[in-house]
Amino acid sequence: MNIAVVFPGQGSQNKDMADSFGDVSSFNDVIDQGSEILNYDVREAIKDEQKINDTIYTQPLMLTISYAMWDTLIKKTSIKANVGAGHSLGEYTALVANNTISFQDALMLVKKRAEFMSSAMVDVDGAMAAVIGLDGNKVRDICRESSKDGAIIEAVNFNCPGQTVIAGHTVAVEDITTVLKTSGAKIVKKLPVSLAAHTSLLKSVSNDLRDELKGIKFNLDNLFDVIHNYDLSVSKNEERFIDCLSMQVCSPVRWIETMQTFKSNDISDVIEVGPGNVLQGLVKRFDKTLRVHSFSNIEDINSIKQVL
Repeated sequence: MNIAVVFPGQGSQNKDMADSFGDVSSFNDVIDQGSEILNYDVREAIKDEQKINDTIYTQPLMLTISYAMWDTLIKKTSIKANVGAGHSLGEYTALVANNTISFQDALMLVKKRAEFMSSAMVDVDGAMAAVIGLDGNKVRDICRESSKDGAIIEAVNFNCPGQTVIAGHTVAVEDITTVLKTSGAKIVKKLPVSLAAHTSLLKSVSNDLRDELKGIKFNLDNLFDVIHNYDLSVSKNEERFIDCLSMQVCSPVRWIETMQTFKSNDISDVIEVGPGNVLQGLVKRFDKTLRVHSFSNIEDINSIKQVL
């Protein structure tokens, strides 16, 4: 059996995401550590509807909770991952899980990442939308034909066959909707976010992140390979980690190709670790022959043990 672990990104958060772990010491130890690093109570922030959906808080909260779940999973099972990946923000969790970046360094990085992204969008009216039922390459081509100065629109998340997320200026997202539907899209649904994540509008964030990443100590003796969103590579030196993580924020998430990489490496089981089960659904829609499991609450532990 070859196992891949995957970690969700922003959008999978919910107010109940820590509730099922109760008095599980490994989980609570990470939460306490996260609260100390962030200088605010993670548990209280999770229960605050406004904070949990504010990217400044969402990103560090998602990393903290997802890593707490991972730490619990490895301490209560015999799981040994062969490879891993994270969707957007989830890539940072994957790199903590495989011991490339310390939890503290990663938490401060994503806190800065969120601040940089938020600041970059202050004077930009941005939006994102999910396009359902149209080939991702077709969506990308339509975006390229429609994008222009002052109305940038780009395909940013290639999630699974028939599901692509677009982002850019709000006016461009609104203008392209009719074109996409005319071209065969069944649904074009605007997402409840104001960030134009993974677009060229965040190029300044990429530069800022690069400066932050230069101060990070990367452990190259990691537990399993992590496939980068940016170019599907597996970094073997600090320079590549810096390049891939800094470019990720303004480049598309190539999730379909990540799943294809899993398949080419004979992965049989994919375990999603983190709030919700969004990635579980994407994997199933990509290839039903991949066995996929979710670990988002302590009750999942027994079903996970059965496949290890």
